[in-house]
Amino acid sequence: MGCCGAATRITTARVNGKVLAPPIYDDFDGPLQNRVCRDVVFLILFIAFTVGSIAFLIYVGSKSNPKRLLHGYDKFGNVCGSKNPKYANLEKSGQDFRTRPFLSWSVDTSMSAMINEGAIMKTCVKTCPSNTSTQFLFTCLPVKGDWAVNKTDAVFKAALGFTASDFFETLGQDLQLSAMYIVYLCLISLGLAIVVTVMLRFLAPVVVWLSVFIMVVGTIAGTVALWVFWYLQKKKVQALKDKEDSQLDYEIQVLQKSATTLLISAIVVTIFTVLFLIMMIAMRNRIKLVIALFKEAGKAVGAMPLLLLQPLWTLLWLVLVCLVWVLGWLFIETSGDPKKFKESIVFVKSDFVKAMRWYHIFAFLWVTQFVLACQDVTIAGSVAQWFFTRNKQQLGWPILTAMKRMYRYHLGSLALGSLILAFVKLLRLLLKSLQKQMNSTNQVCAWALKCCQCCLWCFEKFLKFLSRNAYIEIAIYGYGFCKAAQEAFTLLMSNALRVVAINSVGAFVLFLAKLAIVLSTIGFGILMFENRDDVTHVWAPLLIVAIFSYLIAHAFISVYEMTIDALFLCFCEDCKRNDGIQRPYYMSKGLMKFVENNKRALEALEQRQNQEKVWTTNVKPNNGQFP
Repeated sequence: MGCCGAATRITTARVNGKVLAPPIYDDFDGPLQNRVCRDVVFLILFIAFTVGSIAFLIYVGSKSNPKRLLHGYDKFGNVCGSKNPKYANLEKSGQDFRTRPFLSWSVDTSMSAMINEGAIMKTCVKTCPSNTSTQFLFTCLPVKGDWAVNKTDAVFKAALGFTASDFFETLGQDLQLSAMYIVYLCLISLGLAIVVTVMLRFLAPVVVWLSVFIMVVGTIAGTVALWVFWYLQKKKVQALKDKEDSQLDYEIQVLQKSATTLLISAIVVTIFTVLFLIMMIAMRNRIKLVIALFKEAGKAVGAMPLLLLQPLWTLLWLVLVCLVWVLGWLFIETSGDPKKFKESIVFVKSDFVKAMRWYHIFAFLWVTQFVLACQDVTIAGSVAQWFFTRNKQQLGWPILTAMKRMYRYHLGSLALGSLILAFVKLLRLLLKSLQKQMNSTNQVCAWALKCCQCCLWCFEKFLKFLSRNAYIEIAIYGYGFCKAAQEAFTLLMSNALRVVAINSVGAFVLFLAKLAIVLSTIGFGILMFENRDDVTHVWAPLLIVAIFSYLIAHAFISVYEMTIDALFLCFCEDCKRNDGIQRPYYMSKGLMKFVENNKRALEALEQRQNQEKVWTTNVKPNNGQFP
């Protein structure tokens, strides 16, 4: 259909006596445009759950007083630094302690105090007594500051050769002097991350094959080392046996057990090494596909550089969620109704509030997984749009398009996927809590719970992997989560060896990329601090730099990793939908080498390109219409 609904007549044309046909395209033209809302029930459930969590925080906030945790309170419920209400008609409750912000701890050693369980005394004071206590925040600890400092300094002096006071004072000065160097090194880390990302595109064959070489050499070296250690241990045991000394029996027994352990380890590792080498040989062609995917990922990221900012928005949302969660936890732990107990006031949480702790934890897990899912779908949708666009010059705004589709149609699917992962994580936390309770009562049950946690950990890893690929299917076709997971699983199983290659070799390459960024940044830091004699503890700023450089590297590489996963699934979908001859592939020539009929597909692509060139050059529309 042409403009305004008029039909556009496309006919064949003759050029030099030959009939030219217009280019052939199938109906599929990239990620589905006409979509419907999916998994709406779970979006409603997610919104209701979030609203319920906020309502609970408002409710528990009305019954809490965070100052109880920060400033503390005395035995009559009077919070230091506040004007307090009167509780249970106790004469000493309801005091105005706005001028007494500090809580002083003291020990009453009188017999009456011991009998009445009142040996620990808590009193609100204006200032901490300098001669009998040490101030920590708003608490006066019943330990003299000089005594504590002297003891700490003595321990540090004996162990490290310098006092704790000198250490922390010097450390603070070092961090202050090297503040600008830390900023410079973080910028260097950012530059290195960009350089490594470019290298993964243009030097992909070298990087990937070098990584394979390191993996092979590492496994062989580890195997040989275990056999050498076992041989040396066995030789040592034999030397002790030759002495025929009964006093050495225990030592011989210990060394014999160690040698047996080394032998078992060496056999297991040898079997693993042999299987690994066989797998590498069998997957050599799949490794070439990994190289091609790395090149394509570099092209995609180069065409859409704003993808690299996605982890930044995700980080901001996660920080906001964490702050709200911590504030809610503070409300929960400082809530409680005042109850009279032995002429004193205690704050008792209701059973409802205690149970809602798990609700609060689950809300945190669900929302954080939802935020991470939004990042995955945005990247997957953008990459799918890029992959299935034949003319990359007409790409448009793929990131905004992907986000628009996600917010308009697929938040329910993301809510369902994140709900499943959050539930598994919560189950693991519950089992961990039960295990701690069982450790002192029933060791068998505790061991069984550990096994269950291990199984759940493996299941969680599988769900994460499946969910990421399901999000890619959602980005392409607009499926619901369950349908997308089913399609993704079927597609991955039909390309199992390719999946193994990408998730072994590809993952190791990306790990080495992160490691290279961090180590290179630290190397630059060592060179920069080489002539800085005024910085005593160089390791302190370098440690901060290492942490920030890892975060920067992880942000860049995580986008690259998701891009590779999305490209691989798009490649598999392209192979399933098209044959390269009657239905042209969307993939590039570099990826087309890995399809079964690659020669015929490449020939058909070349013919089609020549045909399109001749058609465009020789058949010119007359006033917008073909002849």
